[in-house]
Amino acid sequence: MQLKVIIADDHAIIREGLKSLLEKKGIMVLDIAKNGREAVEKAISLEPDIMMMDISMPDLNGMEATARIRQEVPHTRVIALSMHSSKSIIDKMFASGASGYILKESAFEEIYDAIQGVIRGNFYLTPSIARMYVDDESIKGGNWNELPKFNKISNKEREILQLVAEGEKTREIAEKLGVSIKTVETHRRNIMKKLSIFSVAGLTKYAIQEGIISLD
Repeated sequence: MQLKVIIADDHAIIREGLKSLLEKKGIMVLDIAKNGREAVEKAISLEPDIMMMDISMPDLNGMEATARIRQEVPHTRVIALSMHSSKSIIDKMFASGASGYILKESAFEEIYDAIQGVIRGNFYLTPSIARMYVDDESIKGGNWNELPKFNKISNKEREILQLVAEGEKTREIAEKLGVSIKTVETHRRNIMKKLSIFSVAGLTKYAIQEGIISLD
């Protein structure tokens, strides 16, 4: 049976390059997505075998999109694409439900092997950073759920945090999420209280450090 894939990345060169490579390998690329929200919608609609997921995307980042996809389309396996080699960010992506993690610098060389491994039910991690996990029992049992700092705020709060950090105004966030301005303001106050960060600049810095948004 031909494998079906969706590619989610906000960089056109990456999307088109991976699409061309996978199609040459006989893998069907159902569609591409330019941000996390679009990735979730297309995954639910098309139900791919594999979702290639960039982590740092506008509107909704790859971690939140992965969690939603794994909840809505549990048979779809997610392979993360990222420039980040930080163990904390890798942990967060696996905690969100990813089955693989590839650095963008080696994505074109590793993508086919990653898909073949993940579709067989295994985890895949870029070899250049896999040494970090050699003695880590959590990866052997697939247990990436103990991330207390990351879990200080809820999924909805992380979604709002990303939009705030990207410069969206309260009214714009409310319209985008289909909630009231008061609801957004309440969430923002809760985020600041939980993180002990009381400025938009501080929230933006936190979002960058935690891989929720990127500077590229």
